Amino acid sequence: MRFIENKDNLQNEQEPARIYLGPNLRGGLLLQSTVFRSGIPAYLLPLLEEQPDVAELIIPVEQMTAVQERIVQAGTAEYAVYQRLLGKGI
Repeated sequence: MRFIENKDNLQNEQEPARIYLGPNLRGGLLLQSTVFRSGIPAYLLPLLEEQPDVAELIIPVEQMTAVQERIVQAGTAEYAVYQRLLGKGI
């Protein structure tokens, strides 16, 4: 897992740690299982605006197991988002 701490983040420091559960994105901009401990870094703002699906798979760490199960279950919202990102990100 990668850990990123950044003073220029999109959330305040009291936010829970979050993890990105989507596929690796082109150019290494965002890798699967990246953990954000102090909010989402501001440098990701353009990506989140361009591909809003990415934000759907940046979730609190404590929800990781449940979301991972839904990502592989056809018919769930998480599955659909992951599949869309596969088409754009890899």
